[in-house]
Amino acid sequence: MAVLKVHFDGALTGAVNMKKDTELLAAHHPGNDPVLRLYRWKPAAVTIGYNQDFNNFNQEAISSCGFGLVKRPTGGRAIFHADELTYSLTGTSPGPLFGNSLHESYMKINEALVLFLKRLGLEPEISGGESRNDMKSLVCFKSAGKHEIRVGGRKLVGSAQRRTRGVFLQHGSILVGPGHLQLPDFLLPDSKGIGMSRQELAALTTDLQQELNISVSEDQYGQWDEEIAGCFSEILNLDLVLEK
Repeated sequence: MAVLKVHFDGALTGAVNMKKDTELLAAHHPGNDPVLRLYRWKPAAVTIGYNQDFNNFNQEAISSCGFGLVKRPTGGRAIFHADELTYSLTGTSPGPLFGNSLHESYMKINEALVLFLKRLGLEPEISGGESRNDMKSLVCFKSAGKHEIRVGGRKLVGSAQRRTRGVFLQHGSILVGPGHLQLPDFLLPDSKGIGMSRQELAALTTDLQQELNISVSEDQYGQWDEEIAGCFSEILNLDLVLEK
């Protein structure tokens, strides 16, 4: 009988986090039990999409702040991972659990994320897409692409997926606080996205602290990780199995 394997990995470096997800994708075969990782970042880190170029980012500025810089195995655009809940999910598609297409797998995963946010008392909506101009930006949270989750018209959850060999890896960031707003500081002056300020990014995004009007403790992160896992278990109708 299929189960949902769950890793509660806590806070790790960007390099270790991406290595773990890359290995999960490489080891996954069609029909294997899906694997959910829930983790954070220590130190905070910039990740760039699989097809992005490190040369568009101010590597010296990132390093001087003590932050990491690493490429994701998934696509999408750059994110500064600081105050957030991060998940990765590895599964089979085409298949009965996540459907037969990119769209179907995104929407099944969104069911779990939306359930989690609704249980916090929020009213999330799924974005229908972004403009062609927004697609050219280096910055993930500058706009809400198709399938991404907003609250009150502002982006709260960003996700990206890679599909290969009949399996997929999806990454997602649920913003908890304002840490992601530092990303414009790390773009080079001649890169796409120049002119975007922290204030502009703040107007386009929101986070759980802001929406719930609370301060978030380390214990709260752990509790939310468990609640997210429970929502995935419920939506996928699979028992949870804790992996070490």
